[in-house]
Amino acid sequence: MYFYLFDILTYAPTIVRCFGDASVYALSDMTTQTDESFGSALSEGYSKVFGRQWAAWVGGILLAVVNIMLFAYEKPWSSADGVRNWGDWIFNSLNIADKNIIPPHLYSTSILNFGVVVGAFAAALMARQFRIRGAPPFELLKGLVGGVLMGIGAAMAFGCNIGGFFSSISALSMAGVAMMFGLLIGVYIGLRLLILEVNYINMPSSYRPAATGNNTPSAWIKAQPMVGGLVLLAGLGLAFVYDEFDYSTRGGFLLFGLALGVFMQRSRFCFVRAFREPFLTGDGEMTKAVIIAVVISVIGFSILKWTDLREWDAFVSSGFWFGSFAGGIIFGVGMSLSGGCATGCLWRAGEGQVKLWIALFAFAVSGAWFRGWLEDSGWLMKLGDPVFLPDFVSWKMALGLVIGIMCLWYLLVVWNEAKKKLVVAW
Repeated sequence: MYFYLFDILTYAPTIVRCFGDASVYALSDMTTQTDESFGSALSEGYSKVFGRQWAAWVGGILLAVVNIMLFAYEKPWSSADGVRNWGDWIFNSLNIADKNIIPPHLYSTSILNFGVVVGAFAAALMARQFRIRGAPPFELLKGLVGGVLMGIGAAMAFGCNIGGFFSSISALSMAGVAMMFGLLIGVYIGLRLLILEVNYINMPSSYRPAATGNNTPSAWIKAQPMVGGLVLLAGLGLAFVYDEFDYSTRGGFLLFGLALGVFMQRSRFCFVRAFREPFLTGDGEMTKAVIIAVVISVIGFSILKWTDLREWDAFVSSGFWFGSFAGGIIFGVGMSLSGGCATGCLWRAGEGQVKLWIALFAFAVSGAWFRGWLEDSGWLMKLGDPVFLPDFVSWKMALGLVIGIMCLWYLLVVWNEAKKKLVVAW
């Protein structure tokens, strides 16, 4: 027994060293595996967010939630008045007009729009999708004409597809319903015009965009995610700068705009597709996403209003019915020609699409000019009246009516997907 104890004591240091080395190797392997799994997990998460596009319905849910939060914060989502603010500023800067306006860097909707552009720019960079995308001269002309029509239509409807339709119908305003039907008619007319272009106008086929993914330097493509992250950080930092100068609310609008830009770019959320595709191809994916967004948003708005957290008549547009309906038709034609609605122009401009830059500029200038003309001529007061549904029916009936319209639209879209009865023949 003593001999066994002596052997154990003799070889103990060697045994300890062996176990120590084994434990070190084991810990080293575990650390390496942990590092690899942690890195792969981060890479996989990044790939899910920026490596592939999000489903349209995901974008619809997120945009509806942000819209409700904006309404609770101060006012719901809109774009046209911010774009018009840019047009007024341009006219003032060129001494063409002398309007008393809030500077674009302090106007809440203008800041929201800037946030959308910057958020989409950052998201496109982080997804390695940003590049300057040129267009043929005739396409640029269509962007210009489409932008002018969108500016006129938004001035008549007291808002674009967001303020005049999405947020307006969410606020239980009949103007939003009227603009919805106007947009459907306008997009159909715009699609007919595009068909005439394809069938009867022969444009040169040799045009190539100024920049494509094939000739973009690989070093720049690799660096885009880092640059995109820096852009987002700069946007967040600017929000804190607003707060430092006692413009906290403006900083909040900038943050909301950044989120909207990221969500729209990643889901490629597009109101033009929602209204156009059922007529063009029969596809209803984006239309269903818009319907989901409206249903969620109208429920959220109704809760905020019914519980007196917001005024009942808040964001009830004055354009019912003529202004909203006629403005919707004109706006629908314009967004069909330009290929982007108000917010579509913003986030696609952030992606580098030159045609949408031109459309956005035309939208700003024409919207500012035509709104001024409506005010000076007195026509602005003749375009319609504010109609709040719960003033005529109960809250339940009003909410049920809007949701019912969305359900009927959904059923029509599903039926058209199966039957293709509404698809326009080329």
